Amino acid sequence: MLRAGVSLPAVMHLLGHKTLTMTLRYVEVTQKDLQLQYHLARQNMANTHRLPQLPTAHTQDPVSPGIPAISQSLAAIRHLIEMYRRQLGDGQIRRKLKRWANRLDKIAAEVKGLAADDDGAQE
Repeated sequence: MLRAGVSLPAVMHLLGHKTLTMTLRYVEVTQKDLQLQYHLARQNMANTHRLPQLPTAHTQDPVSPGIPAISQSLAAIRHLIEMYRRQLGDGQIRRKLKRWANRLDKIAAEVKGLAADDDGAQE
């Protein structure tokens, strides 16, 4: 059942055991099982920390120009800078990237203000 994807606590309840220790007496964990679980965990982590995609002229869906697209692009660039900055040790480049990220935050706040001004003008 475990190899079919049923969780260990679910198997425990299906078998009527009160503890996982009792269920584990009947479960054989093989090297193949360990490798599979390891690779699944790595895939889940890779999907969790996926980098955002910046819109380009080569994408199939053209980005409609406007404040939402600008905000999305600024957020993606900010994220990329932060991910790169975290890979670096302490140093001048890391500090410079931090300053750039702070500038992008200020620009994004101003763009958000433009959106609010634009919404008020359209009403």
